Amino acid sequence: MFFWRDRQQIRKIKAVLEKIEKGDTSQRINIYSRDRLGRLAQAIDRAISALGLRISGLEKEAIQARAILSGMSEGVLAIGDDERILLVNPAAEEIFGIKKQEAEGRLFLEVVRNNDISEIINTALKEGRTISRELILVLPVQKTFKINASPILENERVSGCVLVVHDITQMRRLEKVRSDFVANVSHELKTPLTSIKGFVETLLSGALEEKENSREFLKIIQEQADRLDALSNDLLNLASLEEPGIAFKKEKVNLKALTDKALAVFDAELKKKEIKTANELAEDLSVSADKNKIEQVFTNLIDNAVKFNRQNGSITIRSAECPGNKIKITVKDSGIGIPDRDLLRVFERFYRVDKARSRGLGGTGLGLSIVKHIVELHGGAVSLESTEGQGSEFSFTLSKK
Repeated sequence: MFFWRDRQQIRKIKAVLEKIEKGDTSQRINIYSRDRLGRLAQAIDRAISALGLRISGLEKEAIQARAILSGMSEGVLAIGDDERILLVNPAAEEIFGIKKQEAEGRLFLEVVRNNDISEIINTALKEGRTISRELILVLPVQKTFKINASPILENERVSGCVLVVHDITQMRRLEKVRSDFVANVSHELKTPLTSIKGFVETLLSGALEEKENSREFLKIIQEQADRLDALSNDLLNLASLEEPGIAFKKEKVNLKALTDKALAVFDAELKKKEIKTANELAEDLSVSADKNKIEQVFTNLIDNAVKFNRQNGSITIRSAECPGNKIKITVKDSGIGIPDRDLLRVFERFYRVDKARSRGLGGTGLGLSIVKHIVELHGGAVSLESTEGQGSEFSFTLSKK
């Protein structure tokens, strides 16, 4: 009878262990006798409970790790010591244009055909040290990446490496913009300062006694000082527009009255070049905007239209309805126009189509950039249509409410 009971208990223990082997840790033997088989079954039950807790903990850690990897903007790949891909996160899939299911288990160079990255992985695996390098990769588009390969150590042996790929394209672009901005500001300041310094030295050297020449020199100094003043004002204006959280004082603005006021500022220049103007905006056309800022938009666009217009030319200001309760304002001139290659860049800071001509006319190179900032901060957009030799149409949208 005891032999038959022992056989039954052994079968039960075996059946439970087989289920555990298949991954079901919820099973228990539940034999509570005090003999050897009973004590063995109880020990196995305790081991199963401990194993279940350990597995549950590991599953939670795995879920957390997957969530972290999925949420990372950096691409992450785990590579084995045989250079086969063990793990790929979603960001890495997007960066390299690969699929997790197709990549894992294959050699890195089979999946991502880039010898530079493969060399970084190989060096990290062989030398057991972190390798960091910046690479320009041409994927769908050219981008700059910071690549870090860190070895995975197990018992002081390299068993693989983790590759982290960080897209630094925007950061490098901003650094270049900042560098170019500093270089441009330095150049723009240096030109009038050099001129002022040269003429002051000439006057102090004795030219001050020559009334005709000294008057001409002082006139040039005044022009260059005005240029410096305009540049510093535009720089301060642009800096204030780029301040985070800038607030505009919005009110109901009559655009017809505002453009008439802006045109009046250029009355002398318009008469000198015999430029005809046509303000076709409706008398009651109004928008919700910061009056002073929108006046500056009109002033900058009209200034541009006057400077680059031809003798006996024309300037037309008109409007058109747009979807979303918006209005589109266009300032059209009959000037020299803009080449196609420059159309996408004219709103950049300090960008000039004709550098010599722009400086000769006293421009700072910041007017159109200021226009773009003001319009976009109002929720609108700027656009440009131009034909070289036939004139340009600068347009911007504003909300009526």
